[in-house]
Amino acid sequence: MHGTKTSRRDFLKVVGLVAAGTTLAACTPAQIATTTGAGSAAPTKEPIKLNFFNRGGEYVFQTMDLQIAEFQKIHPEYEFELNSVAGYSHQEALLMMLAAGTGPDCWFDSVRTTGMLARKGVVEPLDEYLAANPDFKLENFTDNTFSCQTFDGKVWGIPWDSGALLLFYNKNLFDAAKVPYPDPSKWMTWDELIALSKQLTFDMSDKTPNDPGFDPARVKQYGLRPDTGHGRQTYIWSNGAEIINADMTMPIDTPEFIEAMNWLADLGLKHYVAPSPKYQVAQEVILPSLNVAMEHGGVWSIGEYVDAGVNLGMIQVPYSKQPTSYGQYSPMCVFTGSRFKPEAFTFIYFCTADPVGQKIIVDRGQLQPTLKSLRQDYIDGTPPPTAAERQLAFDVFENKETYRWPGDTLNSFWNGWYQYFIDLWGPYLDDLLIGNKRWEDIASELRPKSEALLKTGEIPTS
Repeated sequence: MHGTKTSRRDFLKVVGLVAAGTTLAACTPAQIATTTGAGSAAPTKEPIKLNFFNRGGEYVFQTMDLQIAEFQKIHPEYEFELNSVAGYSHQEALLMMLAAGTGPDCWFDSVRTTGMLARKGVVEPLDEYLAANPDFKLENFTDNTFSCQTFDGKVWGIPWDSGALLLFYNKNLFDAAKVPYPDPSKWMTWDELIALSKQLTFDMSDKTPNDPGFDPARVKQYGLRPDTGHGRQTYIWSNGAEIINADMTMPIDTPEFIEAMNWLADLGLKHYVAPSPKYQVAQEVILPSLNVAMEHGGVWSIGEYVDAGVNLGMIQVPYSKQPTSYGQYSPMCVFTGSRFKPEAFTFIYFCTADPVGQKIIVDRGQLQPTLKSLRQDYIDGTPPPTAAERQLAFDVFENKETYRWPGDTLNSFWNGWYQYFIDLWGPYLDDLLIGNKRWEDIASELRPKSEALLKTGEIPTS
């Protein structure tokens, strides 16, 4: 199945159709409690055929195949109909399936869309299912595991992939440039990051931004690829700025916020150490392409990057005024209109919260384990990265002084509207990063729109 791009208006129309047509099949705690051992339901005589919808790419699809095969060893009565979308547009494809009456019983969702789908009546809340499952104990999970699946005080999914956001680097490119590796036990400052990045940025004449005649339009290797999406908030918080206040205001026009956003743009526009839309590149700038030395990204990429031959190292994300860490998890969800909600929960629980199922994802390098019982297996994994570097991923979530998440002041991740914030902010970020505008020129217009979206779930049209 291939994803198709739809307009936001069409997308919202489909959401409305899905919400209106959803049949909320009743499921009592007694039915939920049929789960026994390994998050599994008692076998039934009749086959159970679950429609499962997957997203991502081939590496993700292979991992899910392994999990399904392992699950069927325990539950041979389960059969699966699989649909998958490799690209970014999984949400449109999912909603089109639901509106057509061919929707999945459960699916692998994205951190950016779960809240929106939950608020539209598509996602089944899982609190009662978890409470009725004798195997589930919150204390068995890493701190803040469910922060990104929490809206209105309820849990709407169980993490399947993701984890900490850190600064990755390719040790081989450091060696080639004769630059020492960063110390994983120390936090770098923004100034130190820029200085290091300049040593690792080379134009086609092997000049760095420190050299006269450096050509920013002909760069063959960048020192840094910052995260202008999920990780952007880390820079904001570390500069002493806030994104969402407890009173539902969004102070994106403060001097600290403005400074952080302009700094992010200036990595490419002024310091030339990061890719900028102002200058074209021949290929995607990511570590496996060997055209960037450091990349701000998530530990869910470890498996793919190491598999591609990257000699991977990791450090905490550098800071300005205060060290700040962030991580997130994308969940598996159950459809409110499924005829097999308890059975679908049994399957997603195995994949996400059972030690046997979760270990498959951990071993594939797509998940920093949420189960404490798998923590040491992850840390002791075959390098790269080293054990000390892998430990940093847990430090992100477990350090109460540094860990933040968008909406933590409300106990509601982006108040459920993360995808809509991506849509609203996209054109403004494009203007910033290409150098058309500075953040002080953007903030006064964007703040009232953002605050209206946060409260209503609607993007103002003017």
